[in-house]
Amino acid sequence: MENFAHLPHSARVWVYQADRAFAPSESAQIAQEIKTFVSQWLAHKAKVIGDGELLFDRFVILAADEEKLQVSGCSIDSTVRFIKELGTKYNVNFFDRFYTCYIQDREVKGLDFESFKKEVASGTITDDTLVFNNLVTTIDALNSQWQIPLSLSWHKKFVGQEVGFKL
Repeated sequence: MENFAHLPHSARVWVYQADRAFAPSESAQIAQEIKTFVSQWLAHKAKVIGDGELLFDRFVILAADEEKLQVSGCSIDSTVRFIKELGTKYNVNFFDRFYTCYIQDREVKGLDFESFKKEVASGTITDDTLVFNNLVTTIDALNSQWQIPLSLSWHKKFVGQEVGFKL
């Protein structure tokens, strides 16, 4: 998958995953809101060279070319504010890091982590099931390591643990 083709592969990305899929009408609105945000995104009072997309009606992905301008501090805070505003407006949680999205029957599905673990234990989700690794930090990683088998993901280390694990 090639996203953000106009940006260098080293461009930094932030992946925000909603805890539900958006309806088509919501997705259209959110895509427009992302474009508006990106068009006004500033770092050190200069325009960030970046972009944003809504993928699979669930993932807001922002990218910035940091070779041209470092994104830090207030500019990152503005992205978090934007995502929180989207979450409030559309009644979704973008900040549950253990909510897990995966692909099953060519469809993106999501579960809270305890339910995900139960599906792994039952064999419904296997080591070959593609999961989304939202810890990717560059466009190159987004294109090559975002959708990976459970066996290769950070999720694997937690699926056999009891409730109450800590990060």
